Amino acid sequence: MEIWESGVPRAQPPPRARQILAMLLLNPGTIIPIDRLIDAVWGEEPPPHARKALQVHISHLRQLLSVPLRHSPPGYVLSVQPDQVDLHRFRTWTAAARRETDPELAGGLLRRALALWRGRPLADIGSDRMRERFLAGLEEERLTALEARMDADLRLGRHAELVTELPGLLAEYPLRERMRGQLMTALYRCGRRAEALRVFHEARALTVAELGVEPGPELQRLHRELLTEPRPAPEPAPRPVSRNHLPRDVPDFAGREAELELLCASPAADSGVLPVWWLDGPTGVGKTALAVRAAHRLAPRYPDGQLFVELTGLAPEAVLDALLRALRVPGERIPEDLRERAALWRAELSGRRVLVVLDDAAGASQVRPLLAGGADCLVLVTSRQRLAGLEGVRRIALDVLPPLTARELFERLIGEQRVRAEAAAVAEVAQLCGYLPLAIRITGAKLAARPHWPVSRLLGRLRDEQRRLDELAVGDLAVRTGLAVSYLGLDEPSRRAYRLLGALGYGNLPGWLAAPLLGEPEERAEDILDQLLDAQLVEVSSEPAEPLRYRMHDLVRLHARECAELEEPLEQRREAVRRAVTALLAAVDELAEPLPPAVPRLCQTDLSTQPRPRITGADRWFEQEEPALVAAVCRAAELDLAELAAALAEALVFSFFAVRNRYDSWARTHEAAVAALRRTGHRRGEAALECSLAQLHYKRDRYELARAHFRTAQALFAEVGDTRGEAVALNGIGMVGRELAEHALALPALRRAHQMLASSGDQEGVAHALYGIGYAHRELGEDPEAIDTLTAAAGAYRAAGNERGEALALRGIGLVHRAADRWDEAEDYCRRSHRIVRDVPDDLLSCYTGQALAKVWIRQHRPDRAEPALLAGIKTCHALHDTFGLALLHRTLGECCLALGRPEPALHFLNLALAGWAELRLPVWRARTLRDVGAVHAATGAAAAAHRAWREAREIFDRLGIREAAEAEGWHRRWSCPCVN
Repeated sequence: MEIWESGVPRAQPPPRARQILAMLLLNPGTIIPIDRLIDAVWGEEPPPHARKALQVHISHLRQLLSVPLRHSPPGYVLSVQPDQVDLHRFRTWTAAARRETDPELAGGLLRRALALWRGRPLADIGSDRMRERFLAGLEEERLTALEARMDADLRLGRHAELVTELPGLLAEYPLRERMRGQLMTALYRCGRRAEALRVFHEARALTVAELGVEPGPELQRLHRELLTEPRPAPEPAPRPVSRNHLPRDVPDFAGREAELELLCASPAADSGVLPVWWLDGPTGVGKTALAVRAAHRLAPRYPDGQLFVELTGLAPEAVLDALLRALRVPGERIPEDLRERAALWRAELSGRRVLVVLDDAAGASQVRPLLAGGADCLVLVTSRQRLAGLEGVRRIALDVLPPLTARELFERLIGEQRVRAEAAAVAEVAQLCGYLPLAIRITGAKLAARPHWPVSRLLGRLRDEQRRLDELAVGDLAVRTGLAVSYLGLDEPSRRAYRLLGALGYGNLPGWLAAPLLGEPEERAEDILDQLLDAQLVEVSSEPAEPLRYRMHDLVRLHARECAELEEPLEQRREAVRRAVTALLAAVDELAEPLPPAVPRLCQTDLSTQPRPRITGADRWFEQEEPALVAAVCRAAELDLAELAAALAEALVFSFFAVRNRYDSWARTHEAAVAALRRTGHRRGEAALECSLAQLHYKRDRYELARAHFRTAQALFAEVGDTRGEAVALNGIGMVGRELAEHALALPALRRAHQMLASSGDQEGVAHALYGIGYAHRELGEDPEAIDTLTAAAGAYRAAGNERGEALALRGIGLVHRAADRWDEAEDYCRRSHRIVRDVPDDLLSCYTGQALAKVWIRQHRPDRAEPALLAGIKTCHALHDTFGLALLHRTLGECCLALGRPEPALHFLNLALAGWAELRLPVWRARTLRDVGAVHAATGAAAAAHRAWREAREIFDRLGIREAAEAEGWHRRWSCPCVN
């Protein structure tokens, strides 16, 4: 007995465990009662603790085997497929041979079956009971198959070969009358009737002497026929015939023109070297279809034969046997030794022009003995494995189809008219198929068989990831089957890695993340992933000079996730995802920065023992990793790793989302994490992310939504007794109020938040509250209080290390001085603010500090200096989708154009600003812009238009009770309205 896994022999179990395994293998998938197992191992006198000893041996087998060995009353069952056991594969092939009417095909099946036998069955089992029970029957099965193979050879005229083979068999099995008859027939047909008759007489003498009976009726009948038949003429030796074993070419083949051209180009015959092509790629990419198409095109160049062998699961010896017989080499000439068979294969190809397709090679070791012939032959190899270890072989690596070729394949499968009618649906189906030819062919076959189906119906089914692989099956074609073959060909560490990649649920991950995901050292994890690379289940998506990245095709990812859910216990999946997400959190946490005037981080977790990956180029890193980071939060939330999902979601706000206005990712991660926090009852975490969602809506200028989330957070924090959290939420409520110019409502909330945060020692929180209070004083025209409070805020931000907050507070002081016409002080504070932000750097915030400085320059009668800064800021705000910033910069650019004496563009930009304020529903900013619109009209002599704009602006200022209400009387004179002259 031998145990092999993925082409590699495994260690043998101890003797008694081997006996138990043999019993289970003789009956795969069948429950073997415990008593029968004990009887097979210990016979009629088992030891007192036989059942306990049996359990120990079963436990050892479970550790050794990669297939399930289950206890199922009243015994045990080995969950192995029959075709994984050589005995049952032998029985399958012999049964197929009995049904086959073609003697050549039948003989081939029987040879494959007999090639599985290596010595006497149960020879190393060491159980007399098992040998008594099974040996004779197994030996009879082998001899019966051998006799059936020789019958097929007789029908094919291979008499001379049998005359050589049969005497040796009869010396070992002298009483096998069927073999005697076969030898008599072979001798007779070779023209050796006398020798055939002597074989009969020897058989008769033996049976009479040993058994006391005459030979059987069949042998006696053959004897009589030989006595009466005329002597036959010897059959002429068969002439060599060109053999075409190629499968049918696919009629709807699409694309691969460049690869076909390479394959069909004439090889350099003068090199004297056998040309070999290695076509590799993932399951279903069309390797075999390309090889077969090329072989059919090349067939006329190789008139001595076109051979095709499917290598799946075959040893090189068996493949050579099939190839040699395809060239009409008699069986008795084929040696048993691999080296001798390979030498004979080379000799047979010498001087011939033969094309050989070796399909689905497991690797170089399987193919190397099969490479024979000179430059006049050609070998095409297809494999799921990347080429490694074969010299002088040219490689074509196949990838999925380009979108246009995928559409062309659909047109050939379901018709051009149908594709044109639903072009968008077809394009999305191809995308969901991952542009994989096999998947497209399956969906095309389904649609072709259902002409009444719109493509959109199948599209709806494919959109559901849970059932996509179920949909990608038709007849004997299935994407899942091909992927399963690749998966089962891996060793166990690689299969585990495949499952855990599926459990993570994202198909594009950085190489460094493999180690924490697998829980292995980095080098070991990379070695394991290399096995998946070789099996074409993952690919490297990075350039050699870049950090390593792996990519998994969408359909492979879905299969990996299926395998994880079926085979990997939930807790192990959760632990793997926990390790990976924690590693990502450590990387993101390293890049997190304080934000003003923002909600502070409330979901931080201890990462002191977590290694920190070295990241260079944070912006580029985030751009590349954003989909993986979002997917990681969602996967952690899906597995109810709620606190971890919340921590990563929040860290992403402070490192990436807020600064770069990644609103969609911000919303998606937080909604997923909040749902998990609610499911698992983490009320404080839910409150923290409600604050973060409020901050998201605040940044998107959706102030009412922001206020609603802050109020929800305040209630949740109060419920769990978190004073600091409640103060943070109050600060947010005040922050929204000041933006809406509701300062009478905002100030009490901000002052209460300041008091609570000061009591809890939250320096940064105090700074946020002070900034809000100072902002409100400024808007109310209370300049001394505004300057004092904003100065305190700047100091608090500086002490907390929050440079952005300090810059905003300094900008606020500059705005107070600007409103009071203190231009030099205003420029000083605005310049300091802008310098801090540029050094951080923060592109969006620099638009706001730059706008404040530009407005000072306009007031200083230097509008030419302001204009370039304002235009650059507009470009940045467009790129970052910042509506408030755009409206603010459009308004300031309008003022700048007015100062430059360009009223028409001034009015254009001011109208753009009005549209922005209308979208944001911010009346105070509408009023300020209307005031500037009035100034433009006044400058052009349109007094009535100026008065209408100023009238509406004053009504708003009066209603809100802010400082501009007191300035309205001076507008006519300030902007030289014609009504004054």
